[in-house]
Amino acid sequence: MTTRLYSICHATPLMVIQHLRRHLRLPAAREFLLWHPLGLVPAMDSFMRQTIADAGFADTLDIRDFESLKPRTHGAATWLLESARRLRKDAITVRRWMTKNRISEDDVELWTEDPIHFNTLFAKALLPNARHVKFPHCFYLEDADTINYMARLEAPWINASWPKKILYWPWLRMVSGVDLAHRCVFDRGYTFDQPSAWTKSSIDVSNLISIDAFRDTFETLPRVLRDEVESQLLPIRAGRKPLVLLLLFALGPEIRQHYQNCISRILAEHADELKSCTFAVKAHPSTQGREEELFFDWLNVKMPGRVFPIRSGLNLEFLLPELRPDYVWAGPCGALPIVRRLKSGRPIALREITDCFVKGYPTERAAYDVILRDIEVW
Repeated sequence: MTTRLYSICHATPLMVIQHLRRHLRLPAAREFLLWHPLGLVPAMDSFMRQTIADAGFADTLDIRDFESLKPRTHGAATWLLESARRLRKDAITVRRWMTKNRISEDDVELWTEDPIHFNTLFAKALLPNARHVKFPHCFYLEDADTINYMARLEAPWINASWPKKILYWPWLRMVSGVDLAHRCVFDRGYTFDQPSAWTKSSIDVSNLISIDAFRDTFETLPRVLRDEVESQLLPIRAGRKPLVLLLLFALGPEIRQHYQNCISRILAEHADELKSCTFAVKAHPSTQGREEELFFDWLNVKMPGRVFPIRSGLNLEFLLPELRPDYVWAGPCGALPIVRRLKSGRPIALREITDCFVKGYPTERAAYDVILRDIEVW
């Protein structure tokens, strides 16, 4: 029987694979999970632990304590040896876990997302002979700029010096069992949007973007998580109309100020439209919390009506069946095209936040333009 091995480091791709596992008619397989919570964010860690515990995997391996995830404290010369030692130790841990579970690399389908985080790069490098399957990080990811995004990710490998290609990588593979030259190759890819540029074999699963499908996957979550979400949504649904839902990215002091400036401007420009609104704010799953709480305090003073924070590791798509906002405000966020597609509110891009992200990440400008195509900017 095929062994399906997933590797994730965030709550959002965890929900993507849960959605795919729920709704795709995949061949029978033993399913396993490698995971860790990116940044060790407590709220995301708790959400992932509870979801994974009830998800029906044959076994899971939490890799948060892996040597390769520990901070680098070595200079350039000693790092060559230290990085090999760390990779070797981590590789031995995974292979022992595979042996315990009778997992053979030749039988593995390795499911990973974009090759940008350690869990994906390491798993692909450790199991180069597995069948590599690409799934999206979120429910809107593949777009017209993906080919440029791929080129940026591949550049360090393609442009690596010849000593690195000819000497270091082969030596590292020999001493650690990890082939870091193997990176962006996928045998099969799933996409919720455009055909996947990551693989010639692209499978369109955009039919899984629906209110009913999201509701169905939400119902598979542990009862304690569903109750937690529903208790936060109940007073929001009972509030005055219109309902405005603001989606936050992880905040720092500077970007929090941009949000405050933007909302102050919008409240002045759309005073009549928003004077009786209920205002809900969905924190990003990666949030550490401190800046968000300062922002909530500011909103409670500024907003004409009551403000409802939504503190959950669950991404927006699984809230839409029960929340049904009138407006969804965000920066250049992949959730806005989903809101537009589902007609679950009026998606509004925030000018100051969009400008801030374009300035901070100029190479992503084309991707942001695609995300915000045909979406109002306030």
